[in-house]
Amino acid sequence: MKYLINPFERIAGWQALLIGGGAMALTAVFGKINHVAFDGVLNVHAADMPFSFAASFAMQAVNFLSLFLTMWIAGVCFSKAKFRALDVAGTMALAYIPMLLLAVICFLPIVPVGLHDFSRMFIFGAIVIPFIIWTVALMYNAYTVSCHLKGVKAVVSFIGALLIASVISKVVVIFMLSNLFSGNPTSTFETNSSENTAIVADSLTIRQKTENVIKAFEQGNFNAITVYFDATMKERLTPNMMRMAWVQAGATGGRFEKADIEGLTETRINDFDIIEVPLIFRRENRKLRLAFNSDGEISGLFIIPVN
Repeated sequence: MKYLINPFERIAGWQALLIGGGAMALTAVFGKINHVAFDGVLNVHAADMPFSFAASFAMQAVNFLSLFLTMWIAGVCFSKAKFRALDVAGTMALAYIPMLLLAVICFLPIVPVGLHDFSRMFIFGAIVIPFIIWTVALMYNAYTVSCHLKGVKAVVSFIGALLIASVISKVVVIFMLSNLFSGNPTSTFETNSSENTAIVADSLTIRQKTENVIKAFEQGNFNAITVYFDATMKERLTPNMMRMAWVQAGATGGRFEKADIEGLTETRINDFDIIEVPLIFRRENRKLRLAFNSDGEISGLFIIPVN
C-alpha cells in the first residue's frame, strides 16, 4: 500500500520521468480511442466534441508542464533545501499513472454516450473520483519528497500550486489548442477559393447562406465561412478566431447536437437583416447571430448565450 501512494523514495529522476512519460503517452492513446478527454491537470470527462490524437497528446503535455512548473516554482519559493528540477519532473510524471489505469478501464462500456445516459454517467463519475483522489495523493507525496517539504507549509503550498496548475492547463487547452479540436479536417463542404467564389456569385438566399455557415461550423471548415464575409469581416474575423469561439462554446455548453433551423428568426434593423439560429448543445444552448448587409454579405457573426 505504501508504494501505491508513495513510490518516490525508490523511483525518481530519469527513471521516474521515463516511466511516467510512457504512461502519459499511453493515456493519450487510450483516451483518444475511448473518447475520454484529460483536458486539465485534474479534468477527466467523456469527450463533448471530437478531438484528434494530436490533441490528446497535447493535453497530456500541457497537463504535465503546468503541473511540473508550478510545483517546481512552489518548491523554490518554500523549500530551504536544495533539490533537482529533474526529480520534480520525474515524480510528477509518475504521479499520473492512475490516469493510465483509468483510461484502460474506459475500454469497458462505462463512458457516457449522451446527455441522457444517466446510468453510465453515474458509473463513470463513481469510478473517476477515486482515481483523481489517488492521483492527488501521489502528486502531494511527489511534491514533498522531491522538494523536501513537510508540514503545514507543504500542504498549503501544494494546494496553491495545484490550483494554479489546474487553471493554467485548462486555459491553455481552451485558448491555445483550439485548432486541434475540430470534427473532420477534410470537409465535403466547399474549400477552395474558386468554388467559394462560385457560391458567392450564385443567387443564394441569406437563409441558404446561414445553413451553409452552420454546416461549416459542424464540419470544422472555418475557412469556408469567410466567403460570405464583407471586406471588413474578412480582415477582423479569421478562421482561427472562429475555431476558438466554437471550441469555447463546446467547452462550456458540451457536445454540439444540432442547429434548430426551424427556430430561425429574422429581423430587419436599419439596412441589416439579422438572423438568429438556436444551437443545441449538450449542457447549455447558444444562438448563432448573423448580420447580413444590403449586398447579402455577412457583416457580423456572434455565438451568444440564449438569454
